[in-house]
Amino acid sequence: MRFRIHTLVDVTETNARRGENNKEVNQQANFNTMYNVIGLRTNPTDFQVTVEKENISKYNFGSNYKDKQYVWTVEFYVEADESTSIEIMAEDFDLVPIITGLDESVKLDKGMFVTHSNNGRTNIIFERIDK
Repeated sequence: MRFRIHTLVDVTETNARRGENNKEVNQQANFNTMYNVIGLRTNPTDFQVTVEKENISKYNFGSNYKDKQYVWTVEFYVEADESTSIEIMAEDFDLVPIITGLDESVKLDKGMFVTHSNNGRTNIIFERIDK
């Protein structure tokens, strides 16, 4: 099964390690957090991360975020069918801490992934792409 994540959080995979460029280390830390949250239930592989500045009106991000913004798109594969789902990931990711102040074009006033928000702060969404 293939999934796609769209997020306003900088999850750039840099492979930087502690002691190297601090920004790249923090970007990698966010990527690792994302990978590990998914990995709580399944073994994700074949990650492809892209970033593009685009009009976010086509996404279902929170109402706090408008116009053109950087959107990180992450595609990955899981071998075990039904080992995860959009609903499971939305639950697992909600309120997980992240590092802000990287290359995001939005102001993330809370240092966390937000999936369920009535206050306009949703910054990560999920889709299954091999239905």
